[in-house]
Amino acid sequence: MAYWEYGLNIRNKRTLSVTSSTPEKPRRRTLRIVLTIILTLLVLLLVVIGGIGFYFSNAILEVIHYDPIYTLAVTDVSAHTVTLQRTSDTLTNGEYEIEWPAGQAIVGPIVSTDAHTVTRVLLETTAPLSRGTLTFWMRRVYGGMLKDRLGLTINDVQVPDPLGAMPAWFVPGKRTTWAILVHGRGVTREETLRSFQPLASLGLPLLAISYRNDRGSPASPDGFDHLGDTEWQDLEAGVKYALAHGAQHLVIYGWSQGGAVVEAFQHRSSYAHYVQALVLDAPVLDLRATLAFQAKRLSAPEFIATVAEGIATVRSGLNFDALDQSHLPQPAIPILLFHGTNDSTTPIAVSDAFAHAHASFVTYERVAHAEHTEAWNTNPQVYDRELTTFLTKALHLSET
Repeated sequence: MAYWEYGLNIRNKRTLSVTSSTPEKPRRRTLRIVLTIILTLLVLLLVVIGGIGFYFSNAILEVIHYDPIYTLAVTDVSAHTVTLQRTSDTLTNGEYEIEWPAGQAIVGPIVSTDAHTVTRVLLETTAPLSRGTLTFWMRRVYGGMLKDRLGLTINDVQVPDPLGAMPAWFVPGKRTTWAILVHGRGVTREETLRSFQPLASLGLPLLAISYRNDRGSPASPDGFDHLGDTEWQDLEAGVKYALAHGAQHLVIYGWSQGGAVVEAFQHRSSYAHYVQALVLDAPVLDLRATLAFQAKRLSAPEFIATVAEGIATVRSGLNFDALDQSHLPQPAIPILLFHGTNDSTTPIAVSDAFAHAHASFVTYERVAHAEHTEAWNTNPQVYDRELTTFLTKALHLSET
């Protein structure tokens, strides 16, 4: 082979080599860019999800106190009726309370409605009510000065608790079976006042307790709401107070988160054997299911509730499994369970399943059209009758 042919072959091989390797470098660069973009987006997505999860974990753990905002206008008042702005609340049948800075009133059945107003029966007032007054609508009844209209001796007492003194109300009774009442999240002992009269009429002493983070009560050590996971200890303090003051048996009654407090007490307290019956009104029987239900109502992706649960657990030690009554064995004591079919806070499906699984000892009152903890408001007379009938049988009161 001639030298020039050899050189040409060498040059051709080098050219071919360069030509074949050149496209590989842009492809690698493109691949690295794409991978970098994907990783960056994944990191950003995780940050966003984590941020949203942290936000919702705050909603789980934050201590809430609901304060009245006076926006519901009175448009007319007579001796026996009050006319209010037309809203979804004022159109709800039953008995409710309106509050304004100078007083409170109980409103009853709807008399008439038009495109802008609703006229209802005016049952009780603590102060003059005039046209133009701005009020606040609430399911709580007998709050404020209306408490005196119950005609009961309601004493302020202090319950000793590991965190400090917890304020409570005590109503004397002739029996040695006490009823201990536990309110829900963000509200006060006034939520329990609706049931004072039927319980007192049975001769039961009443103790309506506060628990950690309530106004006037000590805060939890970490400043978080634990939704029953630690608050049950404050119920236990109330039980010890009752036993020290003459109680021999107990009925425990919880609304909403108060139901979770009651159930946690039943599973964890060494004093649970004193309990003869439970009453639960729109209880949180499964915290995880309740959060998923609320996330769905907010149109949030289902996994957000799971992320929020994990973050809340890390931040506070909250034990979601221990607050899931659908997977925990239940002591076979009589339970009266109320739940409204229109509940937008706590899923009625959980109560349905709970009642079905424990049908031998759960008396279930599924109240049509009632919102969260509004089973009493929908028809107070029926509610009180069901409560009285249940406790008379469960406690054998007709025999004593």
